[in-house]
Amino acid sequence: MIAILTDRPNVGKEIARIVGAHRFEKGYMTGNGYAVTWTFGNMLSLAMPKDYGNAKLERKDFPLVPGDFRLMVKHVRTDEGWIPDISAVMQLKTVEKVLAECDTIIAATEASREGEMTFRYLYRYLGCRQPVQRLWLSSLTDEAVRKGMTNLLPVRMFDRMFLASDSRNKADWLLGMNASYALCKATGLGNHSLGRVQTPVLAAVSSRYRERENHIGADSWPVYISMHKDGTLLKMRCTDEFSDRETALMFYNDCKYAEQARITSVHRQQKEVSPPAPYNLTGLQKDASCLYGLTAGQTADIAQGLYEKKLISYPRTDGHHIAREVYDTLPAVMEKVLPWSGIRPGARLTDTMLLPEQLSGNDSLAEHPAITVTGVRPEGLGRQEMQVYTLIAGRLLEAFMPPCRVECTTVEAVCAARTFRIRTCRILDKGWHAVFERGNAVLPQGFTWQELPALSAGDTLPVSACNLVRRKDLPASPFTDAELIEYMDTAGLGTPATRAGIIQTLIERKYIRYSGRYIIPTRKGLFIYETIRGTGIADAALTTGWEARLARMERGKLTQNVFLREVADLAQKVTDEIFQACKPRK
Repeated sequence: MIAILTDRPNVGKEIARIVGAHRFEKGYMTGNGYAVTWTFGNMLSLAMPKDYGNAKLERKDFPLVPGDFRLMVKHVRTDEGWIPDISAVMQLKTVEKVLAECDTIIAATEASREGEMTFRYLYRYLGCRQPVQRLWLSSLTDEAVRKGMTNLLPVRMFDRMFLASDSRNKADWLLGMNASYALCKATGLGNHSLGRVQTPVLAAVSSRYRERENHIGADSWPVYISMHKDGTLLKMRCTDEFSDRETALMFYNDCKYAEQARITSVHRQQKEVSPPAPYNLTGLQKDASCLYGLTAGQTADIAQGLYEKKLISYPRTDGHHIAREVYDTLPAVMEKVLPWSGIRPGARLTDTMLLPEQLSGNDSLAEHPAITVTGVRPEGLGRQEMQVYTLIAGRLLEAFMPPCRVECTTVEAVCAARTFRIRTCRILDKGWHAVFERGNAVLPQGFTWQELPALSAGDTLPVSACNLVRRKDLPASPFTDAELIEYMDTAGLGTPATRAGIIQTLIERKYIRYSGRYIIPTRKGLFIYETIRGTGIADAALTTGWEARLARMERGKLTQNVFLREVADLAQKVTDEIFQACKPRK
C-alpha cells in the first residue's frame, strides 16, 4: 500500500479521486493500492518554554535557547488555558495509523517551504521510517496530478528547502518567544506576544496612527485660472505656492484684472506603457483590496479556493514568470477563458511572441511561477470569487497584448507675471489597457485625462474665470489592506504565503482592528507599541537580511548552526533592550 499525505482535506480528496482511491474512511480514503490522508495545515509546532523545564523564568534565564527543539501538537486557547487541539489530535492518530500500514509514502503537501516543513515535522514526530517520494504540483487539474504522479521526485531534492524553512521557524521561535516572555517578565503583565514580523507591522500601524493624531495641518492657497479654446475648458494652476491668504488674494485679484494669459510652452511626449507582469499573491491582494475592498486574508482564501477548484495555478507565490511548460499552452487556454471571464469583448488575444521573454521560464523548484488560469470553466462561483478569477485571467491576457501608447502634454502659460501649468494625457493606442480600461493604470502621476485643442507657444487666450482655493494639509491616512501588504513586501516582512496570516494574528490578539477599510491599533496594541518603541524587535530592519541568508542555506552556502547562533545573539540583544526599556525611571 502507498500512502499519500496532503495538508488540506479538499486537496487530499481530489488527489484520491484521480488516483482511484474512492472508498471513504474516517479521515482518509483508500483504493487502487493507495491510502490518501491529510492534515489540517501544520498541526505541529515547536514546544513552549515550559516543555523544556522553564515554567518560571527569571531575568538570568534569558535568552531561552533550547539545546534540541521539540515538537508538540497544535494548541488552542480556552477559558482553562491552552489545551491540545482535539481535531488535530484525532487526525494525527488517523495519519499515524495510515502511514504505519503503508510501505511507501508520497509527500503531497503544499509545494512550498511551509508545505515541506509540514510533512517533515509530521514524519519525524510520528517516528516514520518508510521511503518517501515528493509530489510537486503547481496545479490541481487532473492532467497536472497524473503527470506529477508519473514524475515523482526524490525527497532528498528538498532537504535544503526544509532546512531553510526549519531554520526560519526556529529563528522566529528564538526571537518571538524570548521577546514575548521578556516583555511579560519586565512589565509584570501576562498575555503579551511579540514577533520578528508581527511586531514591526504593529509598530508601522501604530506609528502612522500616532502621526495622524499629532498632525497639525497647514493651509495653502492655490490659484487657478480658466480659459476656453475651441469649446474646450483649460483649467491651469499657478506653479507658485501661497502659504498665507493675503498674498494669494492679492495675486488672485491681479489675475482677474489681467483678463488674459499667454501660452509660453507646449511640450508633447509619446510614451509606451508596457503591460504589467502576471500576478503573484502580493499584487493580487493589493488590487483586490483597491478595486473590490477585499482584505488580504479574504483574497488569499479565495485564491486558495480557486486553486482547489482547479481554476488557477498555485496562488501562494512571489514569482512573476510563467513556467516553460505553461508558456506554449496559454494562447489556447486564454481563447477558452475569454468568453467565460466577463472581460471586455474589445480585448482579444494577439500573438504569443508579444509575451516578454523575461516572463518565460524558471526551472527552480523553490520558486513558483506567477498565478495563471488553467482553462477549466469557472462554474458556480460567488461574486467575490468571480472578481478574483477575472483579475487573474485579465492580467494574464494583458501580458500577451501590445503596449498602451499615450501622449502626455504639459502646457505652461503666464498670467499676471506668474506661471500656470496644466498636465494632460490622451490614449493613442489602447493595447493591453483595453482589457479593463482602468485609467489610473497608465496615467502618470500629476496628469489628468483630457483631449487638448491645438495650442502653440505665443497664443493669447482670454481668462474666463479665476479661483482661489483653501487647501488643508492632511495627515497620512491609516493603512488599508493594500498599503499594509505593500509595506510588508517592501520591508521584507513575511512572505506572500504568510502576510495575510500575520495581519489576522494581530487582529485575533486584539492588537489591531478594522475601522471601515482602514487598519488601526487598539488600546492594547498602542500599549505594546509605546512599551517597545525604539527597540530592535519593533524595527523592520532587524531581520531584513534573513531571506537572503535562508536562500544561501538552500544553495548549501550557509549552515543552520551558524545561522541559529547569530539569531541567538540577536535574541540576547532584543531581551536586554526590552528589560532596559521597561526599567522603572527614577
